[in-house]
Amino acid sequence: MPHFALGVDAWPQSVAARLLDLSADIACVAGFDGHFRETTGPWEALLGWTGEELRTRPLIDFVHPDDAPATQAQLDAAREAGAAVVRFQNRFLARDGSTRWLIWTAVAVPEEQAYRAVAHDLTARHAAEESVRESEQRYLDMIESSHDIVQSILPDGHFQFVNRAWHKALGYTPEELAGLTLFDVVAEADHDHCTVLIGQIMSGKSFDRVEVTFVAKDGRTFPVEGNATGRFREGEYLGTHTFFRDVSDRKQAEALAAAYRRELEDEVAERSAALVQSEKLATLGRLSAGMAHELNNPAAAARRGAALLESAFSKTCTALLSLARAAQSPDEADQLAELIDRAAEPVRDGSRLDPLGRGDLESDVEDWLETHGLNECWDAADSLVDLGMGPDALDALAATFTPNHLGTAISALSEAHTAYGLIAQIGHGSERISAIVAALKDYSYMDRAPVQDVDIHSGIDGTLIMLASKIKLGIDVVRDYGTGVPRIETLGSELNQVWTNLIDNAADAMDGTGRLTIRTRAASDAGVAGVCVEIEDDGGGIPPEAVGKVFEPFFTTKPPGQGTGLGLNIVFNMIRGMGGHIDVVSRPGCTVFRVWLPVRRPDASVAAEGEP
Repeated sequence: MPHFALGVDAWPQSVAARLLDLSADIACVAGFDGHFRETTGPWEALLGWTGEELRTRPLIDFVHPDDAPATQAQLDAAREAGAAVVRFQNRFLARDGSTRWLIWTAVAVPEEQAYRAVAHDLTARHAAEESVRESEQRYLDMIESSHDIVQSILPDGHFQFVNRAWHKALGYTPEELAGLTLFDVVAEADHDHCTVLIGQIMSGKSFDRVEVTFVAKDGRTFPVEGNATGRFREGEYLGTHTFFRDVSDRKQAEALAAAYRRELEDEVAERSAALVQSEKLATLGRLSAGMAHELNNPAAAARRGAALLESAFSKTCTALLSLARAAQSPDEADQLAELIDRAAEPVRDGSRLDPLGRGDLESDVEDWLETHGLNECWDAADSLVDLGMGPDALDALAATFTPNHLGTAISALSEAHTAYGLIAQIGHGSERISAIVAALKDYSYMDRAPVQDVDIHSGIDGTLIMLASKIKLGIDVVRDYGTGVPRIETLGSELNQVWTNLIDNAADAMDGTGRLTIRTRAASDAGVAGVCVEIEDDGGGIPPEAVGKVFEPFFTTKPPGQGTGLGLNIVFNMIRGMGGHIDVVSRPGCTVFRVWLPVRRPDASVAAEGEP
């Protein structure tokens, strides 16, 4: 800013006045009595006063009352110092009642008994400085009233500034602050962390989220979270500003939420496991009911055969003893032995006659028996037809046996045939029971290691046996097994449960009537060798909007009370656990579930990653 120190011989008066007229500053000559003698420059434009108005009153009258004493003291000092230059500021009253800040450069000229002075307008600068001071004060008031913990840290670790919240949280007095460093209020475990952070801040980095633990004066610790940034001047690091908030309540809430979440997850897992187990037991219940039915039929046949066998055996023995007592001839004995052996042979052509032809043959046999006076042997007609014996064969028999031995021989032959038939029936029933028990053992993989090299076809066949009571009546099963399908390493019992759920669902979808097609083939997936199994039914299909949801837990298309919605979810998880995958395509009349499984079972850790 330009200043004019006017000495007695500085310039000719006309030149000085001309320069002042061109300047934005104002100048004056005032007597030691305090009245203006001359004014030069834009007084009227700056303050509204004309020269005539200024000369009517003492200079001190135009100075703000609060600044008048200091201004008078400066003038007195200049007069006493002779030609010494003085500089001072004051507020000068404008004609409209406002004030403007002026900075004066004045010199006393004793020989003139006057002051010569130049003033420069500082109002704009003062306003700017006041605005900055007000802004700084507002910022300081905001910092002081903040609930956040604010601190400014010098490069040596000491505190340059902290707010009231800092003192309240940490318990230190303002007098104790000077002897503290950052590491006195931070937990020892965080010292290295803070050192690294400050080093990064000194290189120009800022951090939006910093977490440390503070230690209060009384030893109490509490977690804080906030941000940290560096303060620089012309590239030189001056300190670190941090804004922290106590997050003890939040951390406690998070810990409680995490504990509750873990508890909830455990409860959900427990209940889900219970539901899954319930679904498995429901499947087992359906299989048990089917097995009970399947076992009951051959068991009942065996019981019934055993009961009838006792009577047939008794009658056979009675007839044979009667013939023995009657002293039958050697020819009769030989013929009877031959007939008894014949009775043990499988049923002859007579049982394969059409119903009408068999009825005619039985009628002919009954007539022959009646003609020969053997009315008591009429119930032997059925057995004789089974043995392929018509009237001609009976005539040959009659030629061998005497009339009083013929009826007994026919009865012995008939009862022996019945006994042998019952023995065969008991044997068939026992074989069927053994086959079902063997299938059940294979299905459940009892007495075997959980992981086996499994024959896919054997497992599917065993499952079909287990579900025979449900699918044998109206469902045509087509086994389209591929050649060269490898055995796979997997959990055999779980895999059989997969087939059970899929085949059982297919039977339900067909409402007990239709065609069930099971296809197998060797197939690779992403270069991994494996097998593919397709289970197809010709039922009504799955609604398009439901196809993508069938593997979700608790989703079912069955009516209420007829499904839990867990069967296919269990299948999905089991297959994923085996390292395979399953998908479904469906349209009315054709639904296909396609399962792919690897030949070698993946590691349990790898399989677990895919479980939903």
